[in-house]
Amino acid sequence: MKNIQLSAMTALLIFSSIALLTNCKKDNSLPYKYESEVLNLPDQPFTYRDQQLPAHLSNLVPVLQNQVSDQGATLGRVLFYDNKLSLNNQIACASCHLQKNGFADVTRFSKGFDGGLTKRNASSIVNPAGMQTFFWDARENDLKEMVLQPIKNHIEMGMDNFDALEKKLSQLDYYKPLFQNAFGDESITRERIADAMSQFLNSMVTSNSAFDAAIPGGWGVQNPGTLTVQQQQGMNLFFGQAQCGVCHNPVTNGSFFSETFANIGLDANPADKGLGANQPGMDGMFKIPSLRNITLTAPYMHDGRFATLREVVDHYSDKIENAENLHWTLRGFDGQALRMNLSDSDKEALVAFLGALTDDHYTSDPKFSDPFK
Repeated sequence: MKNIQLSAMTALLIFSSIALLTNCKKDNSLPYKYESEVLNLPDQPFTYRDQQLPAHLSNLVPVLQNQVSDQGATLGRVLFYDNKLSLNNQIACASCHLQKNGFADVTRFSKGFDGGLTKRNASSIVNPAGMQTFFWDARENDLKEMVLQPIKNHIEMGMDNFDALEKKLSQLDYYKPLFQNAFGDESITRERIADAMSQFLNSMVTSNSAFDAAIPGGWGVQNPGTLTVQQQQGMNLFFGQAQCGVCHNPVTNGSFFSETFANIGLDANPADKGLGANQPGMDGMFKIPSLRNITLTAPYMHDGRFATLREVVDHYSDKIENAENLHWTLRGFDGQALRMNLSDSDKEALVAFLGALTDDHYTSDPKFSDPFK
């Protein structure tokens, strides 16, 4: 009888152990290890989909509601920071898009998986849910395709065989529950990798700057006290005499960028043709980037030629080159490159206003941070 009781107890313990192991495999709140790497994920996913956004960024809400899930963005976050996506396990997307720097790189040209350098400066990541084109030359209009291009690029991450990438990730135990949660099963495919990463990028919304606090009800400064006197002076110049707001228009999308392209007179005869490499008559034209978090994203321009914002303002004030297809706002009435000749105080005010576009919460928000720490 005693032996029967022990056998029953043993069976119960075995059954309980199996049940516990089964539940652990399905519990994505646990940290999953692979070699020495540990994922620090919260017990419940961060809120990526139902973010509370100010009125002037309401255009992003439909994208978040229809294209983002908390589980999908969580998987995308891990993929974004995982150097296993590169050929030799050395480079992740986050290697060139640093959170503390507004998800930009601090060098003119980024170092790839094998030590090679990119040909252009890494753009910051600013509210991609509101964008229709990507890269300096606007060569991609599908975010899901855009996230794959650095992975397969022969300089950046070098992983151009996606069958090999799928197999590689399937051998990492921490991905199985993440794909299960995001897509309903553990299958890892190129399409799902792109989908999850695009969900994470779409969720990356920056909206907590001093400028945002100044316009809580939409457009029109209602709380000028959130801006210093110098910043208010710079704002008036930005939208007035300096004409910065013509291209970096916050009214249409809330993010101070444009889906248009411009030659801003960096060179009379640009070596990097930009859009002109594939489209006649567009030499030296590049997509107009966002100015949000601009104080954190130096160096500036497509080639990172300017180390400071003061250098950028100096360029627009009195150093524009007479390029053949120079943007119309940068020509004077005589048809030549514009010379605004701003005073030092005006230049400093413009730089100060640009500082009001910095969102310190975005650059420290744990839901956008490295999950491998």
